[in-house]
Amino acid sequence: MEHLDQLLQRPIEEARFAAFDLETTSTDTRVARIIEIGVAVFENGRVVDRWQQLVDPEETLDPKITELTGISEDDLRGQPVLRDVLDTLLDLLAPQPLLAYNHAYDLGVLQAELARCGRTAEFPPCLDPLPFCWRYLRKAGRTRNARLGTVCEHLGIPLEDAHRADHDAEAAGRVLLALPGIAELPPTLRDFLGLQAALHQAMEEEFARFRDRDGKRSEVSLNPDEVVIELGAAFLYGDEHDPIRALYRRVPDLRG
Repeated sequence: MEHLDQLLQRPIEEARFAAFDLETTSTDTRVARIIEIGVAVFENGRVVDRWQQLVDPEETLDPKITELTGISEDDLRGQPVLRDVLDTLLDLLAPQPLLAYNHAYDLGVLQAELARCGRTAEFPPCLDPLPFCWRYLRKAGRTRNARLGTVCEHLGIPLEDAHRADHDAEAAGRVLLALPGIAELPPTLRDFLGLQAALHQAMEEEFARFRDRDGKRSEVSLNPDEVVIELGAAFLYGDEHDPIRALYRRVPDLRG
């Protein structure tokens, strides 16, 4: 396989990347435990490898997670714990750029889970269609939000079983491949990552604006090491009807 530097010189249409998604017990990256992993490896616009695995989180599953994902405690009984499948997962992810929709959440969960297992890993750069969908679809008024389900519906991408990791991973990969049809993008993945960082910062800054108790707008700079603000799956898939209000509920009183 080509070296990572060479893979980053490819255009999106010819890219090789490992799209992955995690189903978890919580939207808080600090405490979330993985219950399902899905990986779809793309190259030249098609899936060339895939992997799905249910995982025993070693804790009781909240019924709300079952309602959201369809995954029950019975489904997880007898499944391997994460430490037993980590090598398979890391081997699948390592050779090429990664992709995750709302990558900060998935990578945050994965890093926290690795730490619990006494492991560390250095991950390749992670592509993320979310900031582009936010800017070129949501902000442009072409979709009502930038959630994965909404974006897939707008772009005609099948997502038959949302909240299942393998389906979500493949759908996110197909969203990336559809982006050149909705915006003029940089010529290579490396340049794409640079634009992604700028769009992600702009998106985060907009989410960080909220009204204080007196109704005055505040501009807040949040340290991600001190404050966890995760819109999580409910925002991305449409189960939270008012995501900005949901975000406000998660923001602590920082007025001092």
